[in-house]
Amino acid sequence: MVNDTSLEFIREFKKNAESITNDIDRSKKYRAGIAALAQKAVETNNTTFLDAAVRFTGKIIDEHDRSKAFVDIVRGTARVAINTTDAELAGRSLELSANTEAGHDRSHALQGVVAAIADVGMNMNEPDTFENSKELAGTIEYDTYRSSAWRSIARTQHSNDDTPSAVESANKAMAIINKSKLIGQEIYRASAYVDLAKLFIDLGQEGMARECIIKAVDSSAGLKDEFERSSIFQTIAETQIRMGVRTKNSGLLEDAVESFGYITREYYRTSTRQTLASVLSNLKEDELVKRLA
Repeated sequence: MVNDTSLEFIREFKKNAESITNDIDRSKKYRAGIAALAQKAVETNNTTFLDAAVRFTGKIIDEHDRSKAFVDIVRGTARVAINTTDAELAGRSLELSANTEAGHDRSHALQGVVAAIADVGMNMNEPDTFENSKELAGTIEYDTYRSSAWRSIARTQHSNDDTPSAVESANKAMAIINKSKLIGQEIYRASAYVDLAKLFIDLGQEGMARECIIKAVDSSAGLKDEFERSSIFQTIAETQIRMGVRTKNSGLLEDAVESFGYITREYYRTSTRQTLASVLSNLKEDELVKRLA
């Protein structure tokens, strides 16, 4: 889809980039611009932005930066494919992923492609296409992204009211994180467990959700970086309070307040306190509200 607004945006960006005389700085401008173009495509479902982004990758000097740019393009293309249920775009996202570097970038890109192929296959009632998403998920090298891909598949199955299959996919996603010895930073493991907890609670698997949130806490408690620890415990606390409300489990409400205690950065404390206090006040859990002071 082409319109004057998109073409003008692209022309203006190119004009600004080409006005930069330093080769390295101009290359960085194109790298940043491609990310913006990919985001514009997702916001508007306008593939003109993606076509321009692909063309502009040739302006990036550094190969690693070019690979990162293609990650943005692939994930943007996959997202538009989901938004528009476009099988051709989903296939295009897979083709473009070949331009990313093997390893982290390829894994990050393919996670988005799997989500697109699964979603499009399910919505177009094409079982073979959906099965292809599972096969592709198995090829993702990095454990965090492979697990995320299976979580995307599970959510797609759940949206199609196939809860048993969704639970099976979610269990695969969890097994990957449980067994992984390659996740170098515990915050990534913790984040995966939090997302798994959210998924399992949506699937009605309260026990598994509780197990995942416990693992998330265990993975996070030793984090040295104050910002990382505060950020992940904000997510943990808000997930625990949501689970507590959904399952009518007062123990999870108390766990949320306890997780709040791990948050030391004021921005995260203020935001989390407001969220927890609002929920707990509505539940008339006055003693727990006092503990947030």
